[in-house]
Amino acid sequence: MILLVSHAEDDHLAPVRSELERTGREAVVVDTSLLPTAATVTAEHGSGDRWRIGLPDGEIDLSECGSGWWRRPLAPTIDAGVTDPDAYAFAANETHEAMAGFWDALPIEWISPPRVIERTMMKTWQLPVASSLGLRIPRTMVTSDPARAREFVESVGVGRVICKAFSASTEAWRETRLVGHAELDQLGQVAVAPVIFQELVPAVVDLRVTVVGDEVFAAEISSQETPYPLDFRLHLDRVPIRATTLPDRLVDRLLAFVRRAGLRYGAIDLRRTPEGDDVFLEVNPAGQWLFVQERTGQPITEAVCRLLGQLDQSAVRAA
Repeated sequence: MILLVSHAEDDHLAPVRSELERTGREAVVVDTSLLPTAATVTAEHGSGDRWRIGLPDGEIDLSECGSGWWRRPLAPTIDAGVTDPDAYAFAANETHEAMAGFWDALPIEWISPPRVIERTMMKTWQLPVASSLGLRIPRTMVTSDPARAREFVESVGVGRVICKAFSASTEAWRETRLVGHAELDQLGQVAVAPVIFQELVPAVVDLRVTVVGDEVFAAEISSQETPYPLDFRLHLDRVPIRATTLPDRLVDRLLAFVRRAGLRYGAIDLRRTPEGDDVFLEVNPAGQWLFVQERTGQPITEAVCRLLGQLDQSAVRAA
């Protein structure tokens, strides 16, 4: 049985479930936002190990799962009746402590383990590892020190540095921005929270490379044809995207990076310069692929489900 840790609003969940069903695979879905009240959690140890989740429509014995996909789970929901701030903080922390150990202890083969995803999401981890494997990276500074930020911008050149956030959501969207003279006057705000500053990489195209196990799906994104070439995400619904191939040397380095990270899935962003150099920007271990698949016809959903099936079979044989 295959475990999918996701939620109904994740548009990648339905295609994966559909493809698993088409190929005769049994899958169960756990929405972590239902924990610990609308859904229950139970772990038993000492006379054998069992991990169970009680959902509104029945209980799932996760000990029967062979493989799993950790796909952008939501935070648990603490009972609304807990109104005292200290009691709420205690309940939230207890839930976190219990569930973190719960998922990490499950004897299943994850596409990528939750703890590994948490670590490799961090840009401060990604960039030095990528560089150590021979991938070209942009000159970068992550800082909460306004003086250091100004020093970096002035050394690279005003108008030649971009700044970006570590994360972005619909509620708190932060697009990639060019640091001009107006932004230079606002650098004091980095004292509130660290900011990523990077040398601007001139681009012919952006690249999205989706790695699924040993399969590599590369796509060219014509970011420079959009009204905002610094961040194609602002025009994702109409930016031209086409399938492409990568040099073998680059493929080998990207696969080496994903393996070093401990991932079996990664959505990697690069930029191709006018000189033909491919510059590594970041990897998202839970990144989207449907926008690439829909434009290029690359069978990424099938690859994800195939990998889940292979991992499930490996777990069965090991048992």
